Amino acid sequence: MFPLGTGISRVRAIISIVKERGGHAGMSDLAEESEEDIDDLLPLIEACKLLGLVTVNKSELKLTRKGNALAFSNFSKTIREGLASTEPFKSVLLIVGDGKVSTADLLSTLRSKGISLHEDEIVNSQQMKKLLLRWGVRSKLLAYDIENDSWCAKRNSK
Repeated sequence: MFPLGTGISRVRAIISIVKERGGHAGMSDLAEESEEDIDDLLPLIEACKLLGLVTVNKSELKLTRKGNALAFSNFSKTIREGLASTEPFKSVLLIVGDGKVSTADLLSTLRSKGISLHEDEIVNSQQMKKLLLRWGVRSKLLAYDIENDSWCAKRNSK
């Protein structure tokens, strides 16, 4: 499951630091240089791993081929591709298919598949919507219609 509390710009910053260090960095050095507490850094590292940008061996991060090739010009496309194979985005894409799905129906279907971020339905709804907006919409993987409170997949985005 994709971690909460991460953002695209913070992931980009982590990758930049690792690149500047020759493609690998220890977590303690990364925490110091990024000025992130280790508790805040761990979800960022997990996001980088899930997106296929780094591997982690003990406390050492190493850029993958995808992470090493990451640039401003291909950033959105790389993030979209990584998200499409990571939960909850993978399931959201299957649920919405080529149509539109209301937030209530989407969250209900995700929960029935055992995909939730919190056991309380209201908190889960807030967190899931925030995650889908922050990552799915910003990366142009998903589109959100605020008037109808519904979601659809963005196809053929550049």
